[in-house]
Parts: sequence; C-alpha cells; structure tokens
Amino acid sequence: MDKITLDKGIIGALASEPRVDILKKIDSGSMTLNKLTDDLNISKSTVHKHLTILIESGLVKKVNKDNKWAHYELTGKGTEILHPHKMTRIIVLLSAAILSFVVGIAWLYRLVRSIFIFPEEALKAIAPYEPAHLITGLILISLGIILLSFGKKRTKRWFFIE
Repeated sequence: MDKITLDKGIIGALASEPRVDILKKIDSGSMTLNKLTDDLNISKSTVHKHLTILIESGLVKKVNKDNKWAHYELTGKGTEILHPHKMTRIIVLLSAAILSFVVGIAWLYRLVRSIFIFPEEALKAIAPYEPAHLITGLILISLGIILLSFGKKRTKRWFFIE
C-alpha cells in the first residue's frame, strides 16, 4: 500500500477520542450503527455524527450488506493508520514463502538431475545425498505453499477492501 498522507481531514478525524474508539471497534469487524451505539454507550446521533466525519476523511466506509442494515468497515487507509506495520509483515511473509518455494524446487531439480543426467559412476557417488535432496525439497515447497496460503488470507482484507 502507498504511504498515507495525513491531511487536515484525517488529523481532524483522529483528534476526537470517540472517533478513535469507533475506529478501534470497527477494526474488529464490520459493525452497524446500533452495535456501535451499544458497545460505546454513546447516543445514536453522536455515533452517526462521528461516523459521518470518519467517512468524509476516508477512514471508514458504509457498506449495505443486506437491505435492512448499513454496516461500517475500515477502508485501507483506516487499517493502515491503526496497523502501520501489518503490510510490512505480510510482505516479509510472502517473500519468505516465495524464496522457500524456489529453493525447494531447486533441491528437487538437483535430485532429478543427479538421477537422470549423470552417468552411472557419478550416480553412485551422489546416491547417498538423494534422500536429503528429496526431503529438503519437499519440506521447502510445502513450507512455501503454507506461507503463501497464510499470506493470501491475511492480505485479502487489505487488498480487496476498496
């Protein structure tokens, strides 16, 4: 995500304690006006006024999930302000997954190459290392797949929000 520029609207939105509390509540998941009112013990009109300011600043968005109730969710900008280092962790996680996957494929390539390309004499010299190549390659590929799937679940919230 791009760096967030703190403009007058965002600073004004964050200058109020109730608005910061609303952001923290919405961070746990999509919420309705009634749920926010109950959780924060603030009147409905006050919560609505604060939500309007948060929407205008681009930190919260209104989503109509069903025809009955309006839900409020954080935008990417709102999430980035509340959790500035989460994207860095996701990038490190995905980079480690890709590196693990590539190194695992390289180990498996070494195994296949030692079996099919080398002549019979060289194959005898390399044979003791073949199970290590196979096991290491499979472990690294599995780790890469697990990290990629975990990273995909974690990034879905930030990349598909807006």
